[in-house]
Amino acid sequence: MTNLAPLRLAASLFMSIATTTAFAADLPSRKGAPAAPPPTLSACTESEGIPTDAFGFTTGSDVADTGSFGPSLTYGGAFGTRGGSFNGHGLTLQGSYGLFPCFEIGPYVLGSFSNASIGGISADERAFGAGVEMKYKLLGRSMHGLGLTLVIDPSVNRADPDGAGRFTTYNTGIRLFADKTLIPNTLYAGLNLSHDLTWTGPSPYQRSSTFTIAGSLAWQVQEGLYLSGEVRHMRAHNELGFGKEAGYATFAGPGVFWQATKQLALSAAYNIQVSGKAKGQPGNLDLTNFSQHLVKVKLGYSF
Repeated sequence: MTNLAPLRLAASLFMSIATTTAFAADLPSRKGAPAAPPPTLSACTESEGIPTDAFGFTTGSDVADTGSFGPSLTYGGAFGTRGGSFNGHGLTLQGSYGLFPCFEIGPYVLGSFSNASIGGISADERAFGAGVEMKYKLLGRSMHGLGLTLVIDPSVNRADPDGAGRFTTYNTGIRLFADKTLIPNTLYAGLNLSHDLTWTGPSPYQRSSTFTIAGSLAWQVQEGLYLSGEVRHMRAHNELGFGKEAGYATFAGPGVFWQATKQLALSAAYNIQVSGKAKGQPGNLDLTNFSQHLVKVKLGYSF
């Protein structure tokens, strides 16, 4: 039972602007109407948008326009663990809506299953859950040279592992998404900071956290087509803060984003663990707290 705890924890953690111009007629007996003032810049108005999924697993800072809605479907895959096997698959269905200027809300539902074993003992698991991602843009690139968005992402998952009772995981993600235009219409940089606080059952709940720092470059090779490369460093802790370190891992990999039509977009990314260390475990990778291979494929549509 103790040997399966890291695998259960990894599985539960495993389980993604309009302007109106007015015209005035000139009257011969009066002075011409004064020109309309230029639109006021804010964090929500960008002269050049950057697709949020152009950076791979890293996410851009832009948020949905007020009143706009877009659903998305994301597949996540995780493969490889220590002392056994792990193949995890998950789907997330999300709807994102621009509730008011600079604020986007995105409720979602998710489901996952994993085929796993450790020491020859099956640790297969099925899970389902729901959450809501809330994003508020603090800074805009056009006004400040840097896009910055604060994200709060609470969620709950119900897991049903083989050989153990069902348990519930509560997670709260606190994130900062930043991006910057390096070469207009060509090259962009993204940076993410994320801290996930997790309570995993059954009672008494295990408390853990994962801190992630990620950086990515996205290159627009032609209009609507982006290629990216990113590096992400993740640290696992056996408490909600930064003490009791359980291990760390560094991932790297490529990504691609394609704006197929004005409404439809497709993106994919792959990360491989290139270095890491699990506390008390041999080897140069942390395959206790993290998987060796990560895959993300996302289909998005906007109305």
